[in-house]
Amino acid sequence: MKTKTLRLVVLAFCATLLLALVACGGGGNVTVADLPTYPDAVRLQAGEDPIADTWANNMAQNAAMTSSLGVGGSIEQVAFRLPAGTTWDQLNGFLTTELDTAGWETGMGGPGGDIASQALASANAGNDMFQTAMWNKGDQILTVFRLTDPNNAEQPYLIVSLNTN
Repeated sequence: MKTKTLRLVVLAFCATLLLALVACGGGGNVTVADLPTYPDAVRLQAGEDPIADTWANNMAQNAAMTSSLGVGGSIEQVAFRLPAGTTWDQLNGFLTTELDTAGWETGMGGPGGDIASQALASANAGNDMFQTAMWNKGDQILTVFRLTDPNNAEQPYLIVSLNTN
């Protein structure tokens, strides 16, 4: 019985995520260039850093997949090297303040948005190497990831992923 209930919860969560990703909303979309940048963060360029190369490949694969499926929408991704020692609390506090001021709401929005936010907060609390947060505005969802270099725990990176439907 517990397995069946767990499956239903997971299925409902996945359906909510899918609806959030394909929902259409209002205008006023931004690009990643319009989003706030953490002080002294350095944007990584493809060809100069393996992390930037990975995210450039992800964007190309996503564009090909959405085009072939005919689902529309787009994802922009950029990577930054954060100042050494930048903590998740510092980064998340900065982004929350800046994005709230710009009209973004914490979470994915929609009926499952709070569930996703709570799940992310729980995952973030138990992991110093990788943290995630999401915001939404209109038909856009912003996801940020803070990760640390496995070879240098003092060197954090920021990955910004902006989904427009």
